[in-house]
Amino acid sequence: MRTAILLNFKMATFLIGKILVIIVCNILGHQCSFIASESKDEYLDAIQNVEALDSREFNRYRRKGTLEHNKQVYKDKSSKNTKNVILKDINISINVGSECHVYNLTVDCSKLHLKEINSSWFTNNTEMILLNDNLLTRLVNSTFVHLSHLTHLDLSNNEISLIDLLAFDGLTSLKYLSLRHNSISFNEVSTNILKPLNNLQLLNLIQQPSAGITDVPVSLLQSLTKLRTLAINTFNSTLYFGPEFLNLTHLEVLEITGSTRNVTESSFKNVNGLKELIVRDMPLLKRMDDKVFVHLDKLTSLTLAYVSIDLQRVLALLWPFKGRSMSEIYLQGVTTTLYLPNLMKNGYITKKDLMYVTDICLDTFTVIDCNIYYITADAFSNRTTWDRCLRNMYISRNPFIGSSFVFFPLVLLQNLTKLTVSEGIRTCQTFSPFPRLSFMEYFFQDISIHNLSFDGQTKFKNNLANQELSILNGTFYLYVSKSLIIWNLKRLVPGLSLQLDVTFCGADNLQYIDISDSGFHTFTGHIRGLSSVKTAIISGNDISILSEYFLDEIYGLENLAVSKCQLDRNFIALKSARILQNITKLKVLDISNNSLNGLSKGTFSRNSELTYLSLSGNQFKDIPFDLKFTPNLKILDLSSNIITTLTTDTTEALDLLNSRNGGFQLMLNGNILSCGCHDLSFLQWLNSTLVSLDNNRNYTCMNKDGERTNTLTFSDLESLWRQCWGEFFFYIALITLCLYVIGAVLIFLILRNKNFFVSYFLQIFGNSKLHTRFDYKTDVYIGYSEEDYRFPCIELREHLERNLKLSTFLIDRDLLASLDKASGIMDAINSCWRVLLVCSKSFLTDEDWSMFTLRSAMYAQNPSNPARIVLMVHTSCLFLLPTELLSVVNDENILVVSEWKINYILSEMLRTRLMA
Repeated sequence: MRTAILLNFKMATFLIGKILVIIVCNILGHQCSFIASESKDEYLDAIQNVEALDSREFNRYRRKGTLEHNKQVYKDKSSKNTKNVILKDINISINVGSECHVYNLTVDCSKLHLKEINSSWFTNNTEMILLNDNLLTRLVNSTFVHLSHLTHLDLSNNEISLIDLLAFDGLTSLKYLSLRHNSISFNEVSTNILKPLNNLQLLNLIQQPSAGITDVPVSLLQSLTKLRTLAINTFNSTLYFGPEFLNLTHLEVLEITGSTRNVTESSFKNVNGLKELIVRDMPLLKRMDDKVFVHLDKLTSLTLAYVSIDLQRVLALLWPFKGRSMSEIYLQGVTTTLYLPNLMKNGYITKKDLMYVTDICLDTFTVIDCNIYYITADAFSNRTTWDRCLRNMYISRNPFIGSSFVFFPLVLLQNLTKLTVSEGIRTCQTFSPFPRLSFMEYFFQDISIHNLSFDGQTKFKNNLANQELSILNGTFYLYVSKSLIIWNLKRLVPGLSLQLDVTFCGADNLQYIDISDSGFHTFTGHIRGLSSVKTAIISGNDISILSEYFLDEIYGLENLAVSKCQLDRNFIALKSARILQNITKLKVLDISNNSLNGLSKGTFSRNSELTYLSLSGNQFKDIPFDLKFTPNLKILDLSSNIITTLTTDTTEALDLLNSRNGGFQLMLNGNILSCGCHDLSFLQWLNSTLVSLDNNRNYTCMNKDGERTNTLTFSDLESLWRQCWGEFFFYIALITLCLYVIGAVLIFLILRNKNFFVSYFLQIFGNSKLHTRFDYKTDVYIGYSEEDYRFPCIELREHLERNLKLSTFLIDRDLLASLDKASGIMDAINSCWRVLLVCSKSFLTDEDWSMFTLRSAMYAQNPSNPARIVLMVHTSCLFLLPTELLSVVNDENILVVSEWKINYILSEMLRTRLMA
């Protein structure tokens, strides 16, 4: 009983306290969030109300410990005022004005344009703080003094230049600190600022290039005896880590960048315990001694990125690692070549250049953007060590001009699982000092004549690959390592026909192959041995010639991309079902951008597992297959086709897929739909369907008047119905009423005034009235070709206006820009007394608007103004006059001229025809 009373008392106290807090917040005029530090459950309930909370992103922060982004400069942003109200008697923290997101023990204040930090944003038990990508300029004393549990602090990508002595005071548990990409000049800050961080393990001090040109003082790091990872700038001409670094006995990872020019044998002598070395962004680096890596006997990972050293030179420096085991050697942007290479110095790789790296027991070897132009045929012949160790190889974005077949020995490495040799074809090849041999030329260049026989079979051993290859009965047998899983050949092969049968031997585990954006063509051979392949990317090749059985034996295929492949639309319209019939496990298919306009009947009838289909960038008028064949389809991309509407049967089938699969996405952006009166049901479906549509359901469409608009304009279907049919029925009712009233009035008048009406109608039909010049708004409409505008727009116009005192209408001068051109021409012709057409050759033959003007003038001819059209035609163009025009124009209104110039005769003819 006593316990219950006590609990009720506490609850009442809590509620009263909460009410008091709300009153305080209302008085201050702020929005409050409540965090009860005594209860973890109440704390979690409170933070769930924070807007824009992305749990997946915070999980990533939690797992990695930080996010490092490229520096973003923010200008003219004012920081927001922050306040903190703490009511200690009820233990509730109220953060007022803070926009930081809180998730468990992580506080994310990144990318909020902050200029200052308020320590009250962080509770005592916070473990991770993200303040990266803000506008901070200074770290003041005791900002984090209460955060004894903090382990990760990210201050990267700010404008910090000043750090007070006690800025990191209290951070005794901190393990990760990133000050990357700030403006700190370390010779201007105290060397004791990091002393409180006695448990720090990872420290990133790389600054912006404008921060200064001095190295980090070694004394700044002396207290960090547990440091494992260090990233710093170096600006000394010669790189050297002094004996002071011997105190950092746990240092394993070192990243350096800066303006160093020389790296010597003694540079890394005092950091010989390194396991990972990263040297990046050193454009001034010119020299590295032969024994530069000799002291790094524990190194397992080496990264050189964007250093101005020849690739051959770097490969030669790897000799200390020969015979050792390493996890990775990563080389990116290692080159001195900017335009054309020195072929004997950089970009020309031989067996001698690779003699050390191929004798290192590597797990991963990467060479990207190193300007490799040519590799000799025997470069990879020494594969004994790599056969045993290498599992991943990436050679990408090198402007290769040699034969791509030189990389074939890599496919045979016994333990290789991922091989990427891609993006070697340059879009603009400026020179070609080496012959680019075709696949078959290179293949046969090392075959001796005694290896050939005349029994219909050819077997041989290629001396360079050191593996047996064979051609038997017209079938090419290609041997692949049984461990290979991923093979990427994107944009590597400049030209290769697949008209021969190819059998892959040993590709039992190959699951991914990419040959996109290459020169493969003539896909007519049989492909065998790829039954385990699940993903094939063939986009960007020429598949205009394709056999219907090409994919038959790749029956394990789940993902297929054949975008931009110049597929023969007629062949696909007849054979698409046959081509896909054997790949029954297909789930993802991309056949976009092929200008297709139809698929054969029964397409996808054997592909019921299809979940994603892209048909964008083609010329389909509707969904070109039966949706009942794809019961598992969840995404259909029909963007950028020529679809105008979808039938009721189609929309019902889409709704059925959506309900059956728990969601369905349809992409229609890029089509010009029809939003006329005949498409009311389709427009209603667009607004009401549960199918997920792209572009916020707003698409370009053409209305009933042929004007371009968008579908959101017709979201009010009731008004559209009235617009389409209300006017029609209103006019019918109005006409019926008028006819009834007129009939009744006529009958009454005729009966009352019979003789008067007889006399009146006789006068009308006997003496019809002709229009005069004063019945029209404008005297003369001048029609002409835009190509021959000078005579009609200058000389002819001035003569008519100045000498004949006639008003004129010129399309280029008098038509308002806001009006539709066609409507403007017709309205102008109807409002003119005469229509003068200057019939030059271009007017009669070349321009569409000239023809439109001519026909509009013909339609404007009526009995009340029979001489409206006047033609001015050159003698050389008489035969070009249309017969239908001659049938409505009197002979006296055809003015034949020998030159485009106003003379006395032409002036008189114009005066008599235009003013009469």
